[in-house]
Amino acid sequence: MFDFITRELGGRGVETLVAFLLGGLASWLLGRWRRMRERRRILRGDARDTVVIEHHIVERGEVPDPQHPGRMRPAPKTLRIRALGQSQLNHVVPNGHLAAQFLERACTVTPRHTLISMEGIEGSYLLESLTGFVGDRIGNPSFDRDTYVMAPCCEPRELSEHQPIVLILIAAGDLPLFGEWSDCRGVQVEHGSDGARVLTLMEMARRYREEQAHIAQLRRDGKRTQYVETMYILDLALDRRISHVPVKPVPWGRFEAVLKDMGLE
Repeated sequence: MFDFITRELGGRGVETLVAFLLGGLASWLLGRWRRMRERRRILRGDARDTVVIEHHIVERGEVPDPQHPGRMRPAPKTLRIRALGQSQLNHVVPNGHLAAQFLERACTVTPRHTLISMEGIEGSYLLESLTGFVGDRIGNPSFDRDTYVMAPCCEPRELSEHQPIVLILIAAGDLPLFGEWSDCRGVQVEHGSDGARVLTLMEMARRYREEQAHIAQLRRDGKRTQYVETMYILDLALDRRISHVPVKPVPWGRFEAVLKDMGLE
């Protein structure tokens, strides 16, 4: 028996055993390094490897219209955010190159510009992939249909402790309500951290208005609008019913530095 073991471990047997042990050690070290990296990302709040669909339900109120003294104009009274699903980035965007591009663009956001760039050919393909993901997760429920604006965002550490990639869905008729800071400052939310989303919706409303005006001008001039859209308008049937979860004013003090940088305070 001893002679058999000696023969098997001699020559190539030793090499095979050493290679097996080294391979196992390398796999263990690689796995441990990945777990440590993931833990560091969690501690930083970095969740950009996750894509979350969030439906934004707006309850309307009224504020004085400074352009027409004595009149009132609609404004957002309450903002409620509902998650509709999530998945890993590489499942949402199966193409490896596009997934890497999406992650790279998500890492370039700033507190003033939280929308993820969807410009160019690659941005157009990303929007197509994201549209398919939304359709797959939402399906075709029996709720009233409406047009919704879809845009991806990622609010950085200065605004949010948890930083996934978020697909914003908001009714096209509600988005313009976030056009003015004076109208948005008094909006109430369910969580104080949702104040970051109010700032994102303000940027989204401005860019959507400018983009739609640009597209309309191109069409009047008889020019192509290919790859111009950075937000998609989707026809969806979403549940807009709400339960009356308590709401509160946004604690804007926690966003003081960002508000000053944006010239809002």
